[in-house]
Amino acid sequence: MKDLLFARVNVLPILDKEKATYEVLSLNQDLSFWDNYRSTRMFPISIKNGNTIKNSYQGDFEWTAFAPKTIVDWCENYLFPWTGMKSRIMLLLTDPGASNKEHIDCNRDELNTRQHKLRIVLQGSTDTLYWLTDKGNVAAPNIEEAFIMDGGWPHGMINKSDKPKITLAFGAPWLGKDHYGNDITVLQNRKDFRMPKIIDHLWKN
Repeated sequence: MKDLLFARVNVLPILDKEKATYEVLSLNQDLSFWDNYRSTRMFPISIKNGNTIKNSYQGDFEWTAFAPKTIVDWCENYLFPWTGMKSRIMLLLTDPGASNKEHIDCNRDELNTRQHKLRIVLQGSTDTLYWLTDKGNVAAPNIEEAFIMDGGWPHGMINKSDKPKITLAFGAPWLGKDHYGNDITVLQNRKDFRMPKIIDHLWKN
């Protein structure tokens, strides 16, 4: 599955996005932080020890006290049994008309290794995500289901909606599976595209 660029997850039911969105938008902004690298607001809802104050890098992943119940229940009942592990989970909020900076979600020495990231767009559309290629930008497909993307491929996002885009991001240490079988349908493949020649500016300085 090293050639996977974008894939629909077939085995996870679609969570109640309307209810989850209401819960997310009800969160106090003070519980979030601004991520300069991606240019988006983030709410950490599953982190080590579940404590945002200590910002611990040790211990087990636990839900933060403000994690939306609809998302918690869905992850516990469906997501974790499928991934086989808990992990860091962030809520990404991008304002209407705003863009996420073009970036790469891995370290330089991890380029061209498996860097699968699992995402669900709660509000907005998946086709606002785009890939940087040597032939220009290529949009991701528009789907409702959870999806897996290659975070190691240069990408960006423009929220063309008049509402905040809300994305549930299941991240490290989960980096995907060697084999997915019929659990996913690959909709975009790395082998069909080539990265831009210049990408050094897309990593954190």
